[in-house]
Amino acid sequence: MTEKTLFDLKELTTVSCEIQSISEQDITIRCDQEGGYLCFQGLPGHVAGVHWEKGNYLVFDAENLEEWTMALMLHFWQDGNTSESPDLSIRIGLIPGLKTRIALPLTALNGQHPFLPRTPGKVKTVVIGNKIELRKISQFALGTKKSVASQAVCISDLHIGHSEPEYPLPDRLLVDELGQLKTKYWSGKTKNAHDLVSYLRMELASVKQTTYPEDWSEFGGWQAQQCEATGFFRTQYADDRWWLVDPLGHPFFSVGLDCVHPGEGSRVDTIEKLFQWLPSPGKEKYAKAWSEHDEQKVFDFTIANLIRAFGEQWKEKWTALTRSRIIDWGFNTVANWSDPEFYRYARIPYVLPLANFPTTKTRIFEDFPDVFSPEYQENADLFAQQLKEYRNDPYLIGYFLRNEPHWTFVNNLNIAEKLLETDNEFHSKDELVKFLRQCYQDDIASFNRAWNVNLSNFDQLRQPLSAATLLSATAKKDLQDLPAIMIERYVAIPSRACKQLDSNHLNLGMRYARISSPQLISGHENFDVFSINCYQLDPSSLITRVGDMINKPIMIGEFHFGALDRGLLSNSLRGVRDQTERGIAYRYYVENAAAHKYCVGTHYFALLDQGALGRFDGENNQLGFVDICHRPYQELVDEASSTNRGIYQICSQQRDKSTTPPIDVPSNVI
Repeated sequence: MTEKTLFDLKELTTVSCEIQSISEQDITIRCDQEGGYLCFQGLPGHVAGVHWEKGNYLVFDAENLEEWTMALMLHFWQDGNTSESPDLSIRIGLIPGLKTRIALPLTALNGQHPFLPRTPGKVKTVVIGNKIELRKISQFALGTKKSVASQAVCISDLHIGHSEPEYPLPDRLLVDELGQLKTKYWSGKTKNAHDLVSYLRMELASVKQTTYPEDWSEFGGWQAQQCEATGFFRTQYADDRWWLVDPLGHPFFSVGLDCVHPGEGSRVDTIEKLFQWLPSPGKEKYAKAWSEHDEQKVFDFTIANLIRAFGEQWKEKWTALTRSRIIDWGFNTVANWSDPEFYRYARIPYVLPLANFPTTKTRIFEDFPDVFSPEYQENADLFAQQLKEYRNDPYLIGYFLRNEPHWTFVNNLNIAEKLLETDNEFHSKDELVKFLRQCYQDDIASFNRAWNVNLSNFDQLRQPLSAATLLSATAKKDLQDLPAIMIERYVAIPSRACKQLDSNHLNLGMRYARISSPQLISGHENFDVFSINCYQLDPSSLITRVGDMINKPIMIGEFHFGALDRGLLSNSLRGVRDQTERGIAYRYYVENAAAHKYCVGTHYFALLDQGALGRFDGENNQLGFVDICHRPYQELVDEASSTNRGIYQICSQQRDKSTTPPIDVPSNVI
């Protein structure tokens, strides 16, 4: 057995891209701004001279020839799929100008894990789609996704290998001593450590007792109206719209800022040579800037910069400065993933992300647990216990059960079908067999005819059965109802446990990333507020669609806008032209949401930019209200401040919402 099998670069076609140079082992392509790719074809399981089942890794070297982070795309089609849409796609983030070794474990093609671990030189890797069987691969494509312009990439030594290779990196300094990119200049860039210290000390000296508008309550509610006061936040439908109501009984629209904490760490292990300066982990002065995440070494330049400016009192000084800033900017909510020490000190309403959502030892698909198992109920009861210390806090608006369940990222997922595909023993499978047995009155012959199968009894359904919804139209119909039942239990069991322990605070839902199926609203009756993370220019259509289905208040858990003109290499999940347009985008988004009768809050992600070479998972987006040196992006701050402080005039239709959308550009985010 040879160590590797090279792809035949002669057996390919191009789609919206051109080949700029090619040799036996190297190829440079330029793809259209809309995205494009090279496509390798062949017999199932044998594409471009490669037997996929005879290796363990897809390996190649890639060099991003642009000035921004590139989303390198890998697409896979299975035999039988003749459409342009692949069965599974993988996005791999490439830092510009850095030749990077990519080694994709072929086990990732099972689609079970949407986010893959980082390896040296690359940033985030995302898997989207359905399971691919190696023996059925009929097409493989490699290219780029839609971006701010056309993009060129050099690919070399493309092969299938048996073992994971080493990951060499060139000797190149990319990040300066403050955590900024050395390879990029922009207006407002902090020049050096002396400049940083002078600026932060001057900012702290200017801190004043900032207050909300005169017609806001101490909780940030609107004193122009009075409702029933219960001492805690609640919901109410009044004046033809949904509201939150603050503990004093005033209507409340939650304008929040996610991740209000002093640090945003950068993963540095295996890529230390790319940084101009990293202190020894044992050096006491910067000890608080070091941490670990899943055994990764993480260094936080944002904290190190505070230590430079304020020494041992860095946390206290940051807290005072940040409280003054966010009140001045008109935020009345410390939103998800924020520092508990901060919101306890600041006495600003806040939301709580609960940790360790209940699961079971064996899961049905990705992170979807065996919801009929007694283990799920037991773990839900334990999960709820973390609310004990918060039960009597009037500043707590409510809690999110979890964030963006991984199983919801799969399009057209039928969780009952996935249950039938496994040979594991599940209480949920017992319920599925019971359900089908009752549907067919225990008549296996009738079931066989309807499903186009040949089983001797219903218990044989406990053995793996692939792609059941494709067996017949009746099979597909029979499996439509059970997923909603399972999702309802997934939601209801932990929700009831939490409400039983803490009836004072609002259940703010799951923070779904998408509502790809009506089944995803199952169990919404258990939520006080339905939460969605929505990265559109205007969330109104999504709010309408979901709100009309559930008639409940809706909160936006995440949104943001980024640009490539300053600071970083990625323009976030929603890109705009520049910093001025970020401010315009903020006003347009928030005012259109606030004018909607279902919406009760918008939470911006996040306070801080991400690390230049990526945080623990590789995200390196320009998205913050402040950069890594704690300097605000003033254009965004000015528009957000004006928007937030006038939010109740928008909610009550005393002022018209913005009709000026930003100049948006494609996102280059992974």
